[in-house]
Amino acid sequence: MGKRLATVIAAVLFAVAVPVAAFPGDVNPADALARLLTVLQPDLVRLPVYWGAVAPTETTLDYAAVDRMIETIEAHNTVKGSRHIEVVLVVGARNLVYPEVHVPDWLDTRDVYRLDTLLKTASYRRYLESTFRRYADLPILRAWQVENEPLDNARIDQLTNGALPAAMIRSEVNLLRSIDLLHEVVVTTFNSSHVTLDIRGASPLGWLYAHLPGAKPAGHPAQALTLGDTLGLDLYVVTKSTPLDVITASTRIAWKEDTLDYWHEQADSHGRALWITEMQATPWIGTSGFTTDDLIASALAYRGHGVSVYLLWGVENWLDSPEWMQVGIESIGLLRAPDRAPSS
Repeated sequence: MGKRLATVIAAVLFAVAVPVAAFPGDVNPADALARLLTVLQPDLVRLPVYWGAVAPTETTLDYAAVDRMIETIEAHNTVKGSRHIEVVLVVGARNLVYPEVHVPDWLDTRDVYRLDTLLKTASYRRYLESTFRRYADLPILRAWQVENEPLDNARIDQLTNGALPAAMIRSEVNLLRSIDLLHEVVVTTFNSSHVTLDIRGASPLGWLYAHLPGAKPAGHPAQALTLGDTLGLDLYVVTKSTPLDVITASTRIAWKEDTLDYWHEQADSHGRALWITEMQATPWIGTSGFTTDDLIASALAYRGHGVSVYLLWGVENWLDSPEWMQVGIESIGLLRAPDRAPSS
């Protein structure tokens, strides 16, 4: 474990998540990425390697689209004065952007009730192994993310349970480590709104709290931190399931701040690093309750707390909004300089 953990980030880094599927159909993803890199100058970019996108047939693999995004980042790095950018590659059927479960069109999902059943195929194993081998020696590779929120349920249709068992995640991580021992492995999940719920969910009586009346623990952070080198927490405060007429966004942000201290302590005790892998940086689709003020408040609240990487989620939406872009740049400055007082 020591060799793998030797690559844990020592300084706070700002990163952006750039899921190709999030860009509108009439936008060239590589061009949009280039614009974001020029304006935001991140330290890291998280890129998804979708099984369905790189496996056009059951027996063939084509990484051209992924390579174009990587080449865009490499080109940016050659520009004088640009910040050097590395990548985090997300590999797995559980990947970025709704519907979260991304499988090839040729895969027959009829009459299948569990995602892990679909993944016990030679084709999926070939996709994983080929991807790990293809990019393990990539000079700008910073880390791998194996699956996305894999322990948390996500449906690919009305019948299928998209949660993956911990044993399957360990098997995928072991496959990666048989190929690449240098780069760290991130496993992500979301967590509860309040630290009290997180503590309950992580306790030996977590199964009991899940069946008691009232608010219940959410996500699987206690399990996720045992599966890789780094625990990635996805923090959202305003979604369709968090009505603001009950609890304000500012209160939810403060609650999330408290959970960071708890999970940093837990991760540190297990020899793991803590990342915020999805920090809400744009309104949730179909809602308007998350504002630019909330983005600044989030940056002020979340900076520090033992977090070594902050990945801002939804920055591709800033391209169409000068106001969000400007506030986003300010929030990035706050995250990069935790001791700096906020600008007036």
